[in-house]
Amino acid sequence: MVSVVLKTISIAALFTTIALAGEHSDFEAIQKAYRLNSSNKQELIKKYFKTYPNSNYIPHIRMLMADSASTVDGSIAEYQKIISNYRYFEKRDAAFLSLCQLYYIKSDWGNLLAICNQAITECSTSNYGPIFLQLRAIAHYNHNHYDDGVNDCEKIPEYSRQLNTLAYSLFIKSEMDRQMYGYARRYIKDLAELLHGYSKAAIYPTCLLQLGQYYEYHRMYNEAWSTYNFLMAQFPKSPEAVKAYNYAQNIKKFNPETVAFMPDEKIIAQSETIDIKPDVEEKETQQKPAIYYTITIGPFYNLQKAKELQKLIVNYVLPVHIVRKEKSFDIYAGHFPSIDEGMSIKIQLAEELGINGFIIEIFEQDGKQYIYGQ
Repeated sequence: MVSVVLKTISIAALFTTIALAGEHSDFEAIQKAYRLNSSNKQELIKKYFKTYPNSNYIPHIRMLMADSASTVDGSIAEYQKIISNYRYFEKRDAAFLSLCQLYYIKSDWGNLLAICNQAITECSTSNYGPIFLQLRAIAHYNHNHYDDGVNDCEKIPEYSRQLNTLAYSLFIKSEMDRQMYGYARRYIKDLAELLHGYSKAAIYPTCLLQLGQYYEYHRMYNEAWSTYNFLMAQFPKSPEAVKAYNYAQNIKKFNPETVAFMPDEKIIAQSETIDIKPDVEEKETQQKPAIYYTITIGPFYNLQKAKELQKLIVNYVLPVHIVRKEKSFDIYAGHFPSIDEGMSIKIQLAEELGINGFIIEIFEQDGKQYIYGQ
């Protein structure tokens, strides 16, 4: 009798092992279909869902579907399913992050705020926590909820010690302080902290440019001149250097001298608590560089693939150029006078072709081009 029971258990275990092996191999087949962009991937998924309705691989498959959806709204719908139906999925925080990024791309600040709130509450131990806080701060900024945005920025150091994350968070805070208090003490204190503590951060040239603008606003032309020239010398290929050059030309008429310019306790103490002066007037003589925006798509490591995509994109926007990089190719699509115009085409390409690009700002100065990612 015991031997019969053991034999029955062994047979059941064998069938379970075979079933699990089939489930895993079918999942791998779906993964391969997505890697190769095979035409039968939807058929494989439909069959898998019917055969293994309770499979632990289903949320992974939905992630593949969301990442590869042909429209932004299609991706959003799939990520929402993952968040709603698979509370204990190990990559649920990644689904939250992708969903937040899509709402950011669409400038949908209301949904971005709501999803960030949910992500911060439900994924409290996620490594993406600082990013959720940053994105929520940006949503608050665009809703004019500056106090809430500042609070989020001030929390980020509790969760991250990454240099660029900390620097960008402080920069966002500085912009909100500027909106609330103008070119005043809080703002210059933020800039001072950035400039003294984050010289290796990617945002550093922008902080220097903002410092120059602060000095120019307060008619501290020697300090502004010195800041602009330091920026041009240290970051000559940056787009901020192009702007600094043009700003510097505007204050030449004041015969500025080179002086120490880094903000110190004296400059901070001399600043007003709240800026009550009118905004700086636009100078009619200001020399502005030629600025436009384009959508960059890539990189591509196969020129033929880039050309195939180029043929599709020209139906939506012109011009479309293929740019050769050192080891790859990029596509530059469009020539827009504003970010908003570029964003509408970017969203259209994402929704109708499934192409996710990035908007970059291009300065043309003295026959040269300077590129700045947005």
